[in-house]
Amino acid sequence: MKKMLCVLLSLLTVFIPCSVCANAAEEDGMKVFVTSDTHWHDYGSVEPDGFYRPRADMGQMTALSPLILDRFLKDAAESDADFVFITGDLTEYGSDDAYDCARILADFEDGTGKQVFVVPGNHDIHLSGDPDDHLRFRRIYSRFGWDGALAVDEATSSYVAELKNGYRLLGINSNKANGGGVIGEDLLSWIEAQVKQAQADGAKLIAMMHHHIMEHFLLEQKIDDFYIIDNYKEVCRKFAEWNIRVTFTGHLHWGDIAEYQGRNKIYDVTTFSLPTYPLRYREVRFNGDEIALKSRTIDALDVTDIVSGYSDEQKEMIANDPVKYAKGCQTDSLSGDYIGRFVDPDYLIDMLGFAPDSVGAKAIKRIMPDVIIPLYGEGETAEAMAKELGYELPKSDYETVGELLSEFWAAMVRGDEDLGGSSPEGKLVLDAAYALFATKASQESPAVRALLNSRVIAVLGLKGIDNIFTRKAFDLILTGLTVDRAPADNDVTLPGYDADTGSFLYRAGDLFRKLLDLLGRLFALR
Repeated sequence: MKKMLCVLLSLLTVFIPCSVCANAAEEDGMKVFVTSDTHWHDYGSVEPDGFYRPRADMGQMTALSPLILDRFLKDAAESDADFVFITGDLTEYGSDDAYDCARILADFEDGTGKQVFVVPGNHDIHLSGDPDDHLRFRRIYSRFGWDGALAVDEATSSYVAELKNGYRLLGINSNKANGGGVIGEDLLSWIEAQVKQAQADGAKLIAMMHHHIMEHFLLEQKIDDFYIIDNYKEVCRKFAEWNIRVTFTGHLHWGDIAEYQGRNKIYDVTTFSLPTYPLRYREVRFNGDEIALKSRTIDALDVTDIVSGYSDEQKEMIANDPVKYAKGCQTDSLSGDYIGRFVDPDYLIDMLGFAPDSVGAKAIKRIMPDVIIPLYGEGETAEAMAKELGYELPKSDYETVGELLSEFWAAMVRGDEDLGGSSPEGKLVLDAAYALFATKASQESPAVRALLNSRVIAVLGLKGIDNIFTRKAFDLILTGLTVDRAPADNDVTLPGYDADTGSFLYRAGDLFRKLLDLLGRLFALR
């Protein structure tokens, strides 16, 4: 096996094109700070009902958003970044907060000379149900993309703006009225016209929008299509054809990078929610053949102007270890209520297409476990159920299944996650999940189990799984969700706009890179 690795490494050096390794001159590049989902809101005061409260869904610290945005802009001001991109959900409550947020961004521009570019998210428009909300957003934030734009799509307020050194920004409004996303036919035609103009001018288009154009976790569109545009496959194909190499997105509140190989290889770079664990944003440098991305963390906050209501103990942690405080807020939210909404029988019944009073729906309500139950102890616990099935649950410091699942969520939010069944956390969650589901599923008739099995496999399009009520099936699903696929999510160098990612040499090199990654994972399991 070691000899095989040596051979693959040798071949890799041959097949990777030199252009991928070359660095363009620094003066020909461009540096951008990218953030998303800032959810800015200025509270008058708060009344915490717990150490890690107040917090919103998924631990979002909206009450601290003014402090966090100020710190981000301070970092950007002190950096050598040329521009700042914000990929939507600038404020928590749309136009109610928009004027104040726009003033803060304008002060940053005036004080630094660095330009900010924004696009609307679902929190920014359509909150009133008015389909023309994008016009109000555009009017309030006009200096952050629209003033001086090369072109504007009047129907959606999407725009094209000149950056520097031959780069242009394609700011896309991907919002639908229900909170989901789409790039409709008319908008796609408008984008194609901008692509042709950019090609004629020798310019390179970077895209920015709120919703994803690729799946960032296993079966994303089937499990929850709220985050990804409806026609993502068509858009990926078109963007690859047009060599829109990178699209910056948000909405999910995770840090993740996904790739698609069409005529060219393209990337969807979704960025963390700024006031949410792990308090990160992206630093991106464009240099000809390379796009170098780094994740930067907000590791301290100035609490001088913190909203009133926080205790001295809270303020001390927020000031000195805000990431730890954010992690506590996220765990409190997820283990307390949010995970329970996803591990919910009605949610699964609807996703699988069962009628509310059908046999399948009734079976799901009997089988679905309470994820807030204790992991250990006697009675209705995961440990007790595992003993009934003849095995011991691994020991840990986690108390409930919900608390354990919140750790998996945190890993996926951070990016570069690797919590498959071979990790300690992965083994524990597999043993616990199997105990919870298998115990209750065993009480159902073979006909009911067959019905549920066939429906889950058909709806989710699972491959390599014949029986979902097995530990192997759980392991395959867990690996698909919690083991990150290439490329890396935080610190990574991607091929730039001048790299020929559609060539045979590049594809061969990319294949060998993936083989090496696979072999590395196999060795890690040994």
